[in-house]
Amino acid sequence: MKHLMFLILVLLTLFYIHKVEASEYMAMQYNENVRIVLSKEKCESAGFKAVAQRLDKQVMKACWSPNGDKIHIQWEGGDFSEFPLDRFYPVEIK
Repeated sequence: MKHLMFLILVLLTLFYIHKVEASEYMAMQYNENVRIVLSKEKCESAGFKAVAQRLDKQVMKACWSPNGDKIHIQWEGGDFSEFPLDRFYPVEIK
């Protein structure tokens, strides 16, 4: 049973990685003033680059990685967040 659960978790993770990789960027509207953007560009430490963008153009950098059916975001200040993957949608950024 443990092996089956592990296999399911691995398959879900691979599925979600593929879903995120289908677009250059994925975004989530965190609140009316902030959106979180995930990229496919590698982070120096681990995972991929992400930013929280405010309407006033301020940004907070982070690294993200898939964690089951969630996205784990490690913020540059040491805090972390986790959000359901289905809250992110593909975006084109120019």
